[in-house]
Amino acid sequence: MANLKSIAACEQRKIDKLKKYQLPNTFKKIGIIIAVFSFVLLMINGFFIDNLIIREATKYTLLIGMLIISISKEKIEDERIAQLRMQSYTVAFIAGVILALFQPFANILVDFLLGASEPAMKDTGDFVTLWTLLSVQLFYFELLKYRNR
Repeated sequence: MANLKSIAACEQRKIDKLKKYQLPNTFKKIGIIIAVFSFVLLMINGFFIDNLIIREATKYTLLIGMLIISISKEKIEDERIAQLRMQSYTVAFIAGVILALFQPFANILVDFLLGASEPAMKDTGDFVTLWTLLSVQLFYFELLKYRNR
């Protein structure tokens, strides 16, 4: 029984360490550069090139940039910032679930309104779901920081 408790305590320490893991603040700038570069390349590809490989690569590079921004520390990382960060993750999670639940039905409605011969229930893609989670988290976190100055 003591061995089981020590294993549980070890696992709890690992979880606590992972919960507090954040990248240094300098990574926020790197994430912004990656995200902006990826977004610009995605737009250029969409309007001028239309290459599937470039589109998919830039979409996921954009997500990586947004993730880096999301897990980077603020210049002053205190309890208030940690609380605002958790609130923004909560709102992003709820928005992601709502999107995943209602998007297929919205697609059917749009297909019906546009007169599609057979409206299909399409799944919300992984990119759309992840982009929604990250963009809502980043936007809401910045909004909360601005409101709580």
